[in-house]
Amino acid sequence: MVNYNDIAKLSKVSSTTVSHVINETRFVLPETKKRVKDAMKKLNYQPNLLARGLATGKTHTIGLVISDIRNPFYPELVQGVEELAVKNDYNIFLCNTDYDIEKGLKSIGALIRKKVDGIIITSSQADSLLMGELVNSKVPIVIVNWGRRNVKIDNICVDYKVGMKEAVKHLVSLEHKKIYFVSGPGALKTAKIRIDNFIEAIEKFNRLGLEYKVIEGNHKMDGGLKAVRKILKEKELPTAIICSNDLTAIGAMKGLRLAGIKVPEDVSVIGLDNIALTKIVSPMLTTIELERYKIGKTAMEFLLKRIKEKDLPRQTEILKTKLIVRESTSEAKK
Repeated sequence: MVNYNDIAKLSKVSSTTVSHVINETRFVLPETKKRVKDAMKKLNYQPNLLARGLATGKTHTIGLVISDIRNPFYPELVQGVEELAVKNDYNIFLCNTDYDIEKGLKSIGALIRKKVDGIIITSSQADSLLMGELVNSKVPIVIVNWGRRNVKIDNICVDYKVGMKEAVKHLVSLEHKKIYFVSGPGALKTAKIRIDNFIEAIEKFNRLGLEYKVIEGNHKMDGGLKAVRKILKEKELPTAIICSNDLTAIGAMKGLRLAGIKVPEDVSVIGLDNIALTKIVSPMLTTIELERYKIGKTAMEFLLKRIKEKDLPRQTEILKTKLIVRESTSEAKK
C-alpha cells in the first residue's frame, strides 16, 4: 500500500510536506505541490478522506438542497455542482424537499448537524428567517436565486426579466392581447419573482391595453393541467399562456389538448427553463432558457472559494435568461 514516505521519496520532499499537500494544512510552493501531486498520480495514491478530515477538521462533504428530484430542470444543475465537487475531492449529500419549506428547513438543519463543509441551497427553501440562522451557523452557504438582498451570503441570481420581456414582446408581435400566467406556489419566493417580472413585462405594453391574469400552479405538470381546467370555466379563453416552468407548460398543453383546443392555433403556450423535454413534446415548446449547468458550476465555484477563505467579500453572479422560439407559439386567433 502506497504511503506518505513512498510519495516523499519519489517527489524528493519530506513526508511532512506530502502531508501538508494532501491535507491542505499549510502553504506549499506551487512547484513543490505539483511534484507531490505528480508522484501521487504516478503511484496511483488515493487519499484517505476520513484521515484527511481528522487532520483538517473538514468532512469533505457538501450539502445540495433541491426542490424536486423528479423535475428535469435539476440534473444539469446537479451535474454542474457534482463535476467540480468530485474534482476537488468533495462528496455530495443531496436533499430533496418537494417544494415543502418545512422539509427544506429540516434538511438544512440536518446538514449543519452533520458538519458538512458547505451548503448550496436552491431558492425555494430560502426565507428571511433562515438567512439569519445560516449566517450565525458559520457554515459556508451559497443561495441559488434568492435575490439581491443585503445579506452576508453568496448568491447566484437568475435574472428572469430579459427572458420574460422577450416572451411578452414575442406574443405582442403575434398580436396576442389576452395573456395569462400560470405561476408556481404562492409561498415560494421564486414564484413571486416570476409573477412580478411577468406583470412588469406586460405593463411595458400598457398602450396596447393587454388583458392578463395570474393563476397559481405548483411548478408541476398536474399544476398546469389544473390551471387550464380553471381557465376553461371562463367565458373567453386567453390567446396565450406563459408558465412558470416547462413542466407546468407541458401540463397546460395536455389540458388544452384534452379539451379539444389546439396549440398554437387556438392558444399559444410558453414555458420557462428549456429542459430537454421541450424538444420532444408536440408541438415543441417555446421557452425562456436558463443555463442550468452554469448555475450549478458557478454555485460550486463560489462555495469552494468560501470554504477556503471565509472572509471573502460577498460573491454575487447574475445569470441572464433568453427566449427560445419553437412551435408552441403562433399568431393570435382572430
